[in-house]
Amino acid sequence: MIPGTLIFGVLTFLLVLGPLIILHELGHFFTAKMTRTKVVEFGFGFPPRATGLWTGRTEVTVTEETIFEDFDELESAGAPVVAAASDGDLRDVASDGADPRLAALQPGPQIETIVEKRADGSLHALLARPKKRKNAMASDASDYVVGDPINGKLREIGSHSITISEMVWSINWLPLGGFVKMVGEEDPEAENSLAGKSKWARAFVLSSGAVVNAIIPVLLFTFVLMLPQTRLAGDVTITAVHPDSPADQAGLRVGDRVIEVDGREINDLTGLQQAITLKLGSSSDWLVRPGIPDPSPMPGATAFQYVEGRDKEVSLRPRFQVPERDVVFEVTDPENQLLLAEARLLDITVGVNDRLHVVPEANDTNVEMSIAAARLLDDRIQVGDVLQVVSVVSDPTIEISLPDARRHDFSLGLNTSITDGSVGIQIQTENAGNRTFSENLWNAFTGSFREIKDLIFLTKNSVAGLVQSSNNPQLSGPATVGPIGIGQLTGEIATADAAVTTKLRTFAVLAATISLSLAVINILPLPGLDGGRLLFVVIEAIRRGKRISPEREAIVHLAGILLLLSLMALISVQDVMRIFRGESFF
Repeated sequence: MIPGTLIFGVLTFLLVLGPLIILHELGHFFTAKMTRTKVVEFGFGFPPRATGLWTGRTEVTVTEETIFEDFDELESAGAPVVAAASDGDLRDVASDGADPRLAALQPGPQIETIVEKRADGSLHALLARPKKRKNAMASDASDYVVGDPINGKLREIGSHSITISEMVWSINWLPLGGFVKMVGEEDPEAENSLAGKSKWARAFVLSSGAVVNAIIPVLLFTFVLMLPQTRLAGDVTITAVHPDSPADQAGLRVGDRVIEVDGREINDLTGLQQAITLKLGSSSDWLVRPGIPDPSPMPGATAFQYVEGRDKEVSLRPRFQVPERDVVFEVTDPENQLLLAEARLLDITVGVNDRLHVVPEANDTNVEMSIAAARLLDDRIQVGDVLQVVSVVSDPTIEISLPDARRHDFSLGLNTSITDGSVGIQIQTENAGNRTFSENLWNAFTGSFREIKDLIFLTKNSVAGLVQSSNNPQLSGPATVGPIGIGQLTGEIATADAAVTTKLRTFAVLAATISLSLAVINILPLPGLDGGRLLFVVIEAIRRGKRISPEREAIVHLAGILLLLSLMALISVQDVMRIFRGESFF
């Protein structure tokens, strides 16, 4: 990518992928709140943390028994770690004046506490200490202090209590996603933990992110279909039918107009290509209007006449594997060869040969050109040079234009083979003109589900084509892309020479595609993802409430995450190599 594309790629990548992931996590966040599951962090990006905003107000009473550890403020002020006490249980004792230990503290630092919940619902601190290291609670005091952890930022300090903000909205340095951290995701003993909720509540929380990602495409495609789109549209007419192709076998002929494919109106090449790709390997129903040859067409008019009401329906099966036939003077293998004269009816630019060897004297003009004839094209050409037939010459010492090549020998061409395509036809758009397409809200909303269905079937056929090693040109392109590839794609869209509305529509379709992919991937039973955690809930239900131990579940999820990270690294390497090769998505 050039620097401009790179910069736009990074920015548009964050603008497209970032909100999709954040909305996914917001789904988890709100359903966690609905099920009274305690959320301790909502992260934008992945750690390490850059900054964060702490929210929430949890008041914890400090008693004479509360132990304060590792507070430098207390040591410098000479305040006791444990307040002076007489014999007996001190948990309900509070001095008349302010606790001197609290007077020495200042709001702001992150602290970790162990609390005891009383019958009246109040929380009393048993242990408090600043969060200085990852395993901050592993201390001598915590060995014998038993209670529930309350961790967060010290927000307010009263005379006999502290107020803790338990949840942080964090912004992290790796802007590749987001996360929601809940209490006790694998520990059912923790209060208000996810693991402590019912099976239905856990399934509700775990599936909510994928549900949000499945809803987003509906909204985006509704927007896309309502957005006015002006494009070239007209009558799609068949100009060539390949012999023995699905179209030939179905009875399609040159001059036929394609009216509908599987109930979809066809008015341009893109629409026909998509309709065909959706039905690869399956039966497809076409409505065509036969072309009647006009014996004396007017100048500039089409060579066929069309009568409404004489439309016919045909069925054919688009192919994953498309035959490629060599152009020859004499056919000896009909399945793999095509006569030059027949090939020229399908593609006027093809030939039996596409290069010429420069020799002193040419014996076979189909493969050779004399040095004398070559020097008429460019006096720098030498004996032994090879001239490639091209449409536009950029280097006359190694290239020859198609007209010059045809003047030398009529059998030369740009290509030496013919690819049939999925159904075996070539088309053109007649009576073309700019038309504006736009749907009202209801039609756009209902149409969004058709777009999603199409997207699913296109993805299915792409995967099927990959498995079958399909040579279908409509399935060409990268099989998978990662974050780097998405960044390249968004950068190319942003810097493309297109109208703003066209770019906006393209970004919306791309975002809908990515969001639907996130929904499907996250709901699959893959360890480490939401679907993998849902699988353990299903296993628990099958085992009549008997859970797999949290330790074993954690190991499975860790292995899944490592595998997914390895796969992501492999895809990223492919993305980087594609960029270095100078390959583009367009």
